Amino acid sequence: MLVTEGKKERNFEMLTGNDAIAQGVIMSRPDVIAAYPITPATAIVERLNRAVSAGELDAEFIDVESEHSAMAAVIGASVSGGRAFTATAAHGLMYMAENVFWAGYGRLPIVMAVVNRALAPGWTIWVDHQDTMAMRDAGWGQIYVKNNQEAYDSVIQAFKIAENQDVYFPFMVCLDGFVLSHVAAKVELLSQEEVDGFLPPFDPLVAMHPSEPFAFGTLTAPNEYIELRTNLQLAMHAAKKIIKDVNDEWTRLTGRDHGGLVEHSGEPDGDLCIVAMSTLAEEAEVAAQELTRKGIRTGVARVRVFRPFQKKI
Repeated sequence: MLVTEGKKERNFEMLTGNDAIAQGVIMSRPDVIAAYPITPATAIVERLNRAVSAGELDAEFIDVESEHSAMAAVIGASVSGGRAFTATAAHGLMYMAENVFWAGYGRLPIVMAVVNRALAPGWTIWVDHQDTMAMRDAGWGQIYVKNNQEAYDSVIQAFKIAENQDVYFPFMVCLDGFVLSHVAAKVELLSQEEVDGFLPPFDPLVAMHPSEPFAFGTLTAPNEYIELRTNLQLAMHAAKKIIKDVNDEWTRLTGRDHGGLVEHSGEPDGDLCIVAMSTLAEEAEVAAQELTRKGIRTGVARVRVFRPFQKKI
């Protein structure tokens, strides 16, 4: 639905969280998408598959036989200099865990959407953060979104952050299963021209090619290994500023401020502070307003980015 405000047209659509993620990916113009379907993330890659098949998105969509292979495929794409994306959830993330570490410690700027879902037992398809928390030290940035609008916005931001050469490690965009993934809400979409202006074409640090072969993940001695881990840690620290800068640029473009690493709302110096993540943070905002109305001045600190972690909130 197009809404005219002044001289500007704004495009609003009712989208599930999965569709919002997919739309953000489409507008980010990835070169390669690889995926193996798993509930509740399947609709993301189904939408992307349709976009590629219809010519809406000029990308290579690779149907693979497992989540492990999905991550392997986007690792290959990224090493070759392509912008790469995949999506998964819960048990799927566990199946690809080995390669999740290879992508993270290999400093590959892949973006992956993870629809947070509980692991078994007991068996459930509802939200829990066990899956991505298990990968919190795998060398990936982790953004936890609170609503569908932020899901769309954060995918585009994640590509720009990950591909910054002072960062250059992969990012997960994490959204709550079913609470966001399968529930529709109003999302404002940018034009392709606006996204192109915000997110430039991928400029890889390295790109494997038959004419310029090199080794990726070759054997390292202990002194080399610690150097690689140190460099990743330094990049994690550098990413904190880049995340803030990218969020500020997004705010200037859209008017939407997601708080960078930590989003603050309510009373900044109140009697009580609620610390929360994901959709629980929106519930906390409502609770804070009610508590403040009753005389208990309350603020909310929403941890948006869990990796790298902002210690001072």
